[in-house]
Amino acid sequence: MHIDPAALDEFVAASRKRVNAALDACLPAATQHPTELHRALRYVVFSGGKRLRPTLAFGAAVAGGAEPEQAMPVAVAAELVHTCSLVLDDLPAQDDKAERRGQPAAHIAFDSATAILAGSALLAEAFAQCTRLPDPSACVAAGAGLADTVGPRGMIGGQVDDLASTPSDTSLEEVEHIHLRKTAALFRFSAWSAGVATGLSGEHLDCLDAFGCAYGLAFQIVDDLHDEDPRQCSILHVLSRQEALARIRGLLDQAAREVAVFGPEGWVLVGLARRVEGLIP
Repeated sequence: MHIDPAALDEFVAASRKRVNAALDACLPAATQHPTELHRALRYVVFSGGKRLRPTLAFGAAVAGGAEPEQAMPVAVAAELVHTCSLVLDDLPAQDDKAERRGQPAAHIAFDSATAILAGSALLAEAFAQCTRLPDPSACVAAGAGLADTVGPRGMIGGQVDDLASTPSDTSLEEVEHIHLRKTAALFRFSAWSAGVATGLSGEHLDCLDAFGCAYGLAFQIVDDLHDEDPRQCSILHVLSRQEALARIRGLLDQAAREVAVFGPEGWVLVGLARRVEGLIP
């Protein structure tokens, strides 16, 4: 499938603008009481994120023949959960990072208590967004899917295993199992829940889920190639760089195959998958 780079750039830019407006609308004003919490929410949400997860959601909506706007509630939910995970991961008791996206992490800019409460507030609003889908059955499905994504079988369980992992005593299966839950889970939710929001079912939802899984795992392996912190769970603890590159390319090929069922309408998802390879350092 030929993807027009300019058209994809335009779609990505429009997606970022669209979801930023929705995020601005759903968050309380920084001047609203309690101001310190609301300042922190806006500080972390509008810190320069690329909005990849909402863009995937909008791309999945287009693949299913719908307007991107129909996936807005789940796109916003995915971005709020992603931001929550960054805030909590940066805490001293977790990954202990003082900087995020070129600025002080939330617990540095404010304090740890405010950062924890801000992350909790973002998570609560993410579930509230799922209730804004017009179809009640879609609300239930998206909410349940988000719970699985975030909970012990998803991001939280992945973080627990990541903190407990020992780089010198791990396997490819263990590393990818952590990556699938910590990173790929939210990409899976973004694509799959957009399908739910736009009325897809059966094979089409399964294909979006599988696309998000392959895309998310490839994305995290690319991130491993960028991250030189020996403490982090990384594919480079179990594979050589060349083997990791081959794994990335195989996963991206798989992602493109998964959405072939949508034909030309899957162009955004295919284009986004191809662009991951361009991120390899």
